[in-house]
Amino acid sequence: MADRDLKTGPLPSVSRPLLYPTLGLVCGLGGFLVATSATAQTSKTSVTALPAAQKNGTSVTTSTTSVKGGEKIVVKGHKPAGAVLGDAKAIMQIQSDEIRSYGVDTAADLLTAIAPETRSGRGATGNTPVVLLNGKRISGMQEVNDLPFEAIARIEIFTEEEALRYGYPADERVVNIITVKNFRAVRLRAYGSTSTDGGGDDGVLGASFTKLSGERRINLSARYEAQARLLDIDRGVTPPSASSLYSNAGNVTSVNGGSLDPVLEALVGQSVTSAGVPSLAAGQAPTLQDFTAYANAPHVSSNASDYSLQPRTHELRLNGVYADQIFKTVSVSFNASYTHSNSESLQGPARGILTLPADSPYSPFSQDTLLYRNYASVPALQHTSHTDTVHAGLNFNGDVGDWKWNSTGSFDRSTTSTNSQTGLDLRDAQTALTSGLASFDPFSEVDRNWLNNRLVNRGHTTGTSGEISGLLSGSLFSLPAGDVSTSIAPTGTLTEQNATSLSQGKLQRTHISRDVGTLQIDGDIPIANARKHVLSFLGKLDANINGAISQVSHFGTLGTIGGGVTWEPAPWVQFPFSVTDRTEAPGATDLIAPRIETPNVTTYDYVTGRSVQVTTISGGNRNLQAADRHEISIGTIISPSFLDGARLHVNYVRDRNHNPVMSLPTATAAIEDAFPDRYQRNSDGILDVVDIRPVNALMEKRNEWNATFSFSRPLGKKPEGKGGKHAAGGRYYIVLTQVWRLKDTVQLRSGLPPIDLLNGGTIGGTGGQPRHEVELQGGVFKNGFGFRLVTKWQSAASTLASSHASSLFFSDLATVDTTAFADLGEIPRWQKHNWAKNFRVMVSVSNLFNSRIRARNGLGVTPAGYEPAFLDPLGRTVSISIRKSV
Repeated sequence: MADRDLKTGPLPSVSRPLLYPTLGLVCGLGGFLVATSATAQTSKTSVTALPAAQKNGTSVTTSTTSVKGGEKIVVKGHKPAGAVLGDAKAIMQIQSDEIRSYGVDTAADLLTAIAPETRSGRGATGNTPVVLLNGKRISGMQEVNDLPFEAIARIEIFTEEEALRYGYPADERVVNIITVKNFRAVRLRAYGSTSTDGGGDDGVLGASFTKLSGERRINLSARYEAQARLLDIDRGVTPPSASSLYSNAGNVTSVNGGSLDPVLEALVGQSVTSAGVPSLAAGQAPTLQDFTAYANAPHVSSNASDYSLQPRTHELRLNGVYADQIFKTVSVSFNASYTHSNSESLQGPARGILTLPADSPYSPFSQDTLLYRNYASVPALQHTSHTDTVHAGLNFNGDVGDWKWNSTGSFDRSTTSTNSQTGLDLRDAQTALTSGLASFDPFSEVDRNWLNNRLVNRGHTTGTSGEISGLLSGSLFSLPAGDVSTSIAPTGTLTEQNATSLSQGKLQRTHISRDVGTLQIDGDIPIANARKHVLSFLGKLDANINGAISQVSHFGTLGTIGGGVTWEPAPWVQFPFSVTDRTEAPGATDLIAPRIETPNVTTYDYVTGRSVQVTTISGGNRNLQAADRHEISIGTIISPSFLDGARLHVNYVRDRNHNPVMSLPTATAAIEDAFPDRYQRNSDGILDVVDIRPVNALMEKRNEWNATFSFSRPLGKKPEGKGGKHAAGGRYYIVLTQVWRLKDTVQLRSGLPPIDLLNGGTIGGTGGQPRHEVELQGGVFKNGFGFRLVTKWQSAASTLASSHASSLFFSDLATVDTTAFADLGEIPRWQKHNWAKNFRVMVSVSNLFNSRIRARNGLGVTPAGYEPAFLDPLGRTVSISIRKSV
């Protein structure tokens, strides 16, 4: 998948008729602009040299004519280095001393810390922001992820409208990372964490080299992380049994699901369809009388040591970035990265089914029967995953006159192999039992030699993606209120995915080649400007219109059209408004991911009101349709002059999505009625198989408003210094974010009532959608010591079933995370010691009060699999980090 800054979802693809002209246009544009820029720099034009600070900025010119018309005053100014396109105001700025108070290590850590402020309520929930570096596009997040926090001069956060100027959809906020001009450091870091309940250990070792010198940027990094496996037994919880039949002792049932034996029924006086295996000495043949005590009372057992709450993982990541200025107005960056990761989890005890012939010496039954058993003498079933990812990106930025241009190319290749053991291959054991081998007692402990082979579902996916994109941005002409500007962004993407799966002996191969050609155009039109005496009573009013057309292979032509206005009646307040209508193709992975069966997955069956373990089927669905999204956004941004350093951003979003793509892992009556083929039950009505492959629902409706209040002030003397060095001083900050969902419904099929996710409906495993979420962050840094506090709260949720007893009710959740750190070289008593220079020690406690969601059914009982440890395996964790830069 090609990276588009921080965009993580699969990219749309384009059909070839438009793709190749688009790619040619982008390549030609890049080559022409590089040549034009190089020629422009060599032309001999008399220009007065600007001060260094201005050379790095963007020229801004305004003209004013006197009332008499005889005198023209020209005022020239310059944007600060790293400024974004246009004249948008940031909704939040984070200065270097405030970044220091976050206690983060790299730019990636900082982006995670400020995620609540960068969250967009538009588009798909959880959209990650577009990330810029010094006001320019990047080829992928790998360019900035490993930048040390000391190399960051400030962070600016903008509304979604700024994304349009850079050729991205208006459903992502924009984060502009501005670096210091000169910086050099070798950074070493060691990190370790563990849970106070025991287990769940995690460790990280990292090293990097960073050098910034004007436009030259070098960043080399390596990181290794290992996470220990955490088992159910480590938390004292027991998973629900896989079904009513599998157990350690074994259970028998008839082959056709009917009566076991007429004589046994006569002995117990009732119909018997299953029975537990009696406990007998090895080699002793049971009688029907031995089974009477277990008739219709099959054994139930769960092995808590055979299930993983948290998988064992290993990850190695290597990353390199080189950037420099190749001409006076042209800069280039190259990035290459490699990631290897492994994951291993336990999926329950090894199990299998044997057919017990009626003529077997160990069978007292008059007909063949089936024996279901767990085999604890051999290791548990495992699920493993191995992923290798390679990324390369090339990025050009330059100027042609007053126009700015960008050309970016990226290549990504990812391979993922999964092996999911579903049971034991008992063909050899079955042969021995069928042949009447006297030494093979199916009811006693079976020799391990009979249990060596396993049934394994295998999947292998290879994805390759290449993307070339361009951007041309500048002023078209002038109006009385200002310049009319535009951004033109052509993009071409080639994506290929191959998937192979081997399930139940059946080999399936799937392939998709997706080509996407997209042309997006954005126009900004000034309408009123009080500073230029144009409709002064309106203050400042700017309009925006944007559109995009994409040719997507297998889907045809998809389009986007949108527009809006930003009204600034006073310098301290803005009112942005936007409307967007777009069509979105499903991701390639959603279409052709390999079919994988995973056994022993805990789920709650709302139809029967019980927890069960099922086999889930994951993969792609080639029948998915494109989705149509209609969205309205209204916001308010306030920066009160009476409260310096404070900003308030309030935003309301109304979203209507036709044919949204989603998966349906939960079995409620409404979902099962809409998709009956996705849920399989056994003869006793117990849920056995759940198909979670993606589907199209009919309609999703969502209304929400979100707000962010930030306040930041310096402590004592303002920090000074160059190259990221900090003098005496400090800073404290407070950030409060909240999300209030007013409406969230999903209609699965025409004629069916909508599922209200805020009032008892669900399409997930942990209840409906919380109506309200709040996060409060606060931090302070002074004289080398820092402290950060993060509190989160979400409201309660519920899922209403056909009966009150079967319904589930999930409590609200409040968590507190704390971080304390010391930069030893800035503590007064150690400032003169070289060993303490750039040496940081940090201690963090996540989930300080060990809070977890509590789940109860209508009877006040926590169903199996919904104990707090299942919903949050780690709980409170304590970590320590040591960081040294030289």
